[in-house]
Amino acid sequence: MASTGPTPLFELVVPCLNESLSLPELVSQTVKAAQLFSLSTSQFQLVIVNNGSTDNSQKVLEELRQSSFSQWFRVVELPTNRGYGGGIYAGLKSTTAPWVGFSHADLQCAPEDAFRALKIAMGLESEVQKRVLVQGRRTGRSLIDWITSRGYELAVGIFWGFWCFDLNAQPKVFQRQLIDQLRNPPMGIIFDAFVLKRAHIASFKRVAIPVLLKSRKHGESSWAKGFSQRWKTYRKVISDLRMNSIRVQ
Repeated sequence: MASTGPTPLFELVVPCLNESLSLPELVSQTVKAAQLFSLSTSQFQLVIVNNGSTDNSQKVLEELRQSSFSQWFRVVELPTNRGYGGGIYAGLKSTTAPWVGFSHADLQCAPEDAFRALKIAMGLESEVQKRVLVQGRRTGRSLIDWITSRGYELAVGIFWGFWCFDLNAQPKVFQRQLIDQLRNPPMGIIFDAFVLKRAHIASFKRVAIPVLLKSRKHGESSWAKGFSQRWKTYRKVISDLRMNSIRVQ
């Protein structure tokens, strides 16, 4: 549910699936970053989407609600998993802030990057702010991950006629009117590409900022566990891109 308090300036959506080990540090790092950029609990809210988790995420979130961080975040509970894109979309729809964004929960993406993106966006001329999307451009990636991303971008270009570098880099920060352009989005991993394509159609300017991709601290990636899983994911992505080629226009 959306907050019933004052409308914040910025809300950052983070989808979480079985990220109980990462949640305390995620919240702590995000709060520290918000304070570093001189934002208070009335100006910023972290929106944690508990996307059908089957671990003890709910218990950890309840403990965090009893901590000193309780005023800094709220939770969108999804009883069943809606997919990567479905989780983000549910979080975005729950927001009320003029500035919104989304990122990952696995601690590979520093929360501070989202606030850097916000600062850059808000430093632009007012008319430009209304049509800008600031996102990360990843450094520190392995060769196989770099090659995989270039293959994904090629597939998006072929099926959607849209060419963009580092599609799935986080964070992504923009004014909330872009949400109106995201109706009926794909629920899977191609959600980022959908957002960028819809922003392109709406004449948004894309600004990239360098971000360091850190090693995952807990658990394993659900899509990059060896060659067979990568190949399975890639085939699913190709199918999803083909199926959604009309919807994205």
